[in-house]
Amino acid sequence: MSGVYFHIPFCKQLCHYCAFHKSISLQAKDDMLECLKLELKLRKGYLGDTSLNTIYFGGGTPSVYQPKEIESLIDEVAKYFTIDANAEITLEANPDDLTEKYLQELGKTRVNRLSVGIQSFHDEDLILMNRRHTGKEAFDAIRRAQSFGFDNISVDQIYGVPGLSMEKWKENLDLVFDLDIQHISSYHLMYDPNTIFTKKLEKGQLVEMDEEESFEQFNYLIDEARKHGFIHYEISNFSKEGYISKHNSSYWKQKKYLGIGPSAHSYNLEQREWNIANNYKYIKAIREGKSFSEKEELSEHDRFNDFVLTSLRTYWGMDLELVRKDFGEHLYQHCITKSKKYLLSDHVRQENNCIILNDKGVFVSNDIMSDFFWIEEE
Repeated sequence: MSGVYFHIPFCKQLCHYCAFHKSISLQAKDDMLECLKLELKLRKGYLGDTSLNTIYFGGGTPSVYQPKEIESLIDEVAKYFTIDANAEITLEANPDDLTEKYLQELGKTRVNRLSVGIQSFHDEDLILMNRRHTGKEAFDAIRRAQSFGFDNISVDQIYGVPGLSMEKWKENLDLVFDLDIQHISSYHLMYDPNTIFTKKLEKGQLVEMDEEESFEQFNYLIDEARKHGFIHYEISNFSKEGYISKHNSSYWKQKKYLGIGPSAHSYNLEQREWNIANNYKYIKAIREGKSFSEKEELSEHDRFNDFVLTSLRTYWGMDLELVRKDFGEHLYQHCITKSKKYLLSDHVRQENNCIILNDKGVFVSNDIMSDFFWIEEE
């Protein structure tokens, strides 16, 4: 099973925390649509003869395209790949794009899952983040989508935002649970390079939330999500039974995927590729038949470190027998040795010969995963 990801590099407004490639100029929308289709044709052999069980429209803001344009991309995928009958087809959308007319037309397409960027239901937070919707508009958009028959909906929430008190965070989550949606993606605010938030932080115009308060918000999220029947299946992702994201899971389970569009990444188990992160240069290269991506051949140790990074993020954990089978005895023993101190400190547990992060370990997961990496001596 494989997946196709479309990076739609357009936004009507720039969020102050976002580091993804995007442009607020929509002039190249039609040209980009044409080139996304051309890239699909050029790369039709990348995944081999495997069928697709996921198609994902991310960005950027994919809902800047009309439903008929999204469907035309799905049609194009179907020309070159076999799409499973029960494939998960996800569209990321901004709440204010999900009007009655938009949802009515979207209901005629093969999109069967929505990922809605809410982030917060408090207007002061949304203004700080430079979101283009209100809290009420976000709540109403989910209800409206449900009324049009969408029954596989994920919402995004951000915690650790300056000024986001514990009381406000609890109110955000209460509203999420009231919506009776199937999936939550919740991320700690990151200060990525070249974002407005990072520039404000450096100028002293923002004060970063302290780690203890962030940890409290994260733990509250975990506890409340479980109480409401959600499975905490990945560091930042929570799902009702039967609604674990197939697309995201393909990344964490080392499945092949093809990324289409500027800045999109691809992986075929042996190589990683990434497209140029520039709309104009991408369009020009596609049309002129020139190179539009870079490639990295993965060594055994690269693949092992990828396996550590992806498997330890999930509630399935890192399968030690799989390490032994795919990477050999020396890396198996490396993992056994590394796990001992984290077992003693209760950051991880061992079940069915898998190393799995405990809640305590999830919050410092980056440090633990880095420690498990194999670093070759120079």
